[in-house]
Amino acid sequence: MRAKSPQRWIHQDLERARELLLKNVSPPGAIPGAIVASPSRSNPDYYFHWVRDAGIVVKAILSLYQSAAQPAARRRYLSLMIDFLDFSRHIQRTAARSPAGLGEPKFTIDGEPYSGPWGRPQHDGPAIRAIELTRLAFVLLDEGKRELVREKLYDAKLPTDSVIKTDLEYVSHHWREPCFDPWEEVWGHHFFTRLLERTALVEGAALAARLEDAGAARWYLEQSRALGDELLLHWDPGRNHLVATRDQDGWPSPRSGLDSSVIVATLGGYATEKDLPLEGVSPYPVDQEQVLATAAAVERAFEAMYLINDPSMPIAGIAIGRYPEDRYDGYRTDSLGNPWPSLTIAFASYYYKLAERYLRQERAVLTSTNLPFFQRLPLEDARFRPGEELLRGDPRFGDVVDALRRKGDAFLERVHQHINPDGSLSEQMNRYTGCQQGAPDLSMNYAAYILAAEMGGHRPSSR
Repeated sequence: MRAKSPQRWIHQDLERARELLLKNVSPPGAIPGAIVASPSRSNPDYYFHWVRDAGIVVKAILSLYQSAAQPAARRRYLSLMIDFLDFSRHIQRTAARSPAGLGEPKFTIDGEPYSGPWGRPQHDGPAIRAIELTRLAFVLLDEGKRELVREKLYDAKLPTDSVIKTDLEYVSHHWREPCFDPWEEVWGHHFFTRLLERTALVEGAALAARLEDAGAARWYLEQSRALGDELLLHWDPGRNHLVATRDQDGWPSPRSGLDSSVIVATLGGYATEKDLPLEGVSPYPVDQEQVLATAAAVERAFEAMYLINDPSMPIAGIAIGRYPEDRYDGYRTDSLGNPWPSLTIAFASYYYKLAERYLRQERAVLTSTNLPFFQRLPLEDARFRPGEELLRGDPRFGDVVDALRRKGDAFLERVHQHINPDGSLSEQMNRYTGCQQGAPDLSMNYAAYILAAEMGGHRPSSR
């Protein structure tokens, strides 16, 4: 059912991504467990441990741990994650020195809160860290490492000395408060932050229940239900897309609300559904009609905006940026924004995950809301009508799944076409030339690539 994909260059890029990612984990001179966003120390200075970025990196390391066949490799990846746990507990304690507390978004490699002016608090960091470490905890529990989980991850007591419970308590008591968005620019209530907070609470409740912390499990689920109600308010039927921020403040002019972070959030921290301890964690799974409509709207906006997305060029994948009004070019905030490799790769993950979900459910449902998404798929002579249900066995169902996977590969190909000769990736790709610019060797790029390749069935070597 699936067309042959360009396996060779994907595997080459994947191997290089793994090598470059691990260089940013516990770099020389840092406290073990610190993960720098980039080795760049000037123009721009990204030599910090961002809580959000580091959480996604750990998700990639967990993926490598689970796929590694060699015991030595598994020991190495587990050691890196244990170091991250210890560092996370350290910065949870030092966060008290920041006015933002656990909402402090970034720390020095010595584990101190950043003391300069910044957009704070940011509530997505503790949620993402809780999500990824909760998934690690389930893996370790399944391996019989219950004492390690209780010692390092979740101790089922208050006041707590464990990383996950500290983050869950923070999320469950602060989710109603506004904060800065994942781009660190806008104040308000953000779809990205809220969806990940809800995921953290639901999955955290499952872990609490497994570790016999019944009261906490009930509390986390109560808060997740209330959060789910708030998430429903982000849909704008007039614009036919989910709005990234409500009650917005802190920007010279209002944004359209169209933002790629909405699609990234639906990936649940880049997890595949088989990683989730509970079904139906998200009120916005990747196939929800409003999510599909938003993905189509984001693609249309950037397809028309960036010269490298010229339809006359032979590359099918669309380079994806943050939001249409973006003015940050990787160096200045008064310029023109560019596509980001990490976001373009995230869209590959989205398409792979969507194909996986349709195959699991054995059906795809078309509505007037999501029809624009299906109309954008690379299909010849395909005709869809709102109200149709494509079932497994219908040739069109197979064609849709195949088109989703091919489109995922095409997003990776877009990034591959603009990669540096040494296989490295910077924060942004120039909108006119595709050349890499901004912070070099961005950890998020490599983490996103590892996770996208896993979702797309492009497995790393057994190292």
